[in-house]
Amino acid sequence: MELHSVTHRVKSLTDPPLAIIPLGDIQYTGLSGVTALDTLRRAIAKGQAAGAYYIGMGDYIDAFSPSNRQRLRGAALYDTAEDVIDDAARALTDELYQEALKPTTGRWLGLVEGHHFAELKTGMTTDQYLCELLKARFLGSSALLRVQLLYSETTRCSITFWIHHGTGGGTKACAPLNKIENIAPYWGGIDVFLMGHTTKAPVVPINRVEPRWHGRGEPELVHRKVYYVSTGGFSKSYVTASKHGGTPRGGYAEQRMLPPSVLGAPTIWIRLKKVTEGGLATISPEVSVEV
Repeated sequence: MELHSVTHRVKSLTDPPLAIIPLGDIQYTGLSGVTALDTLRRAIAKGQAAGAYYIGMGDYIDAFSPSNRQRLRGAALYDTAEDVIDDAARALTDELYQEALKPTTGRWLGLVEGHHFAELKTGMTTDQYLCELLKARFLGSSALLRVQLLYSETTRCSITFWIHHGTGGGTKACAPLNKIENIAPYWGGIDVFLMGHTTKAPVVPINRVEPRWHGRGEPELVHRKVYYVSTGGFSKSYVTASKHGGTPRGGYAEQRMLPPSVLGAPTIWIRLKKVTEGGLATISPEVSVEV
């Protein structure tokens, strides 16, 4: 697991809220593929207008699944064949960058890996190669990301994200929340849990109650909101006149009678507000999630 911390300076409490957009499950296979490129571009344009940062949630290109990579490793391909595969995987990543992600360069807080990527002969993966293009940090399988909000040299607060591409299935809208809820009790100090993989977008705030024991005055109960967030995706599940070669045939979701994907990504908004605890005024972050 990677632990990564970034700092964002807030000049005034009247500043616009900080926007963070988790993007993943693009599963790009080319311009003729099933990626909802227009939806992805609109999400990015909205983020750019808000001065957003981005978090990568995995499955950026739909090159090879874990079982595909295992079969490739056992295929004993010639070096020239491996070179062709490498070139194709890099070209696909380059195309996704040029067609959609280029405006976000330098605005990523980090990217985790998903299930679908290619392992290049250089030793890196296409996820790591995409990080190079985006000038972003590669966060491996999962990460804890602290976004520290610096209000002054002596006043700061932070939001901590738990980030994982995700795993498992489930057709119900609540399926990814069940997965997050199973892991959340084992992690303290997390404000937002982010999980991709399911191309669903439910969001639920969980209210946690903590005691505050003050040196002076009466103790009090403080309610702290924690968000469980499933981060959607951009891969269409049902496409009109879909074909495999010359045969009318749907993709993975259609063949397995899965529900339609949720296309898009949530936006996490962070505002600073003044609060008073134990008679002392301080600055505290306030989080909301827009789907």
